[in-house]
Amino acid sequence: MKEFLPYIAPLIALYIIIRRGSRPRRIRPNGLWIYPLIITVLAASALSHSKAPDLLGYGLFVVAALAGAALGWFTTQHVELTLDEKTGTIMSKPTQFGTILTAAVFVARFAIEFMVNGNPNGMPSRHVLQAHHADSLLLFANAGLVFVAGRILLQAAHMWLRVRPLVAQHKASQ
Repeated sequence: MKEFLPYIAPLIALYIIIRRGSRPRRIRPNGLWIYPLIITVLAASALSHSKAPDLLGYGLFVVAALAGAALGWFTTQHVELTLDEKTGTIMSKPTQFGTILTAAVFVARFAIEFMVNGNPNGMPSRHVLQAHHADSLLLFANAGLVFVAGRILLQAAHMWLRVRPLVAQHKASQ
């Protein structure tokens, strides 16, 4: 059982990502930040197990965060929102692109970590990479996690801005 413990966090992350992205969901304006915070904490947890990047790596993280934020902001414009006038329920239809992108980045990050460090029990993998390639791959995989966190955080911010008028519209109709 102990050998499976390191796989629990990535599996939980994938489960949450796929479940949330596979169906229309009810928007709770006060709960818009829960999922982004969970994903950000999971990304930060994965980053905390990597060695600290150099200055160029931090620059890459800033670029990844900004690119993710821009993509999150613009893709949220394409999310379909509907308001049920009777109940005040707001529903959103997620995009498959966002779900696949988020899941792929998490899978890639953990796959690269496995290829670089071997399996989580400390046993080397058959596919352990050479050190000079390993550091670069982990840096880009970590930047991918920063990209996803930036995208999801800005999606939540933009969604909150889009949902507020619908909530006001429902209150006005009451």
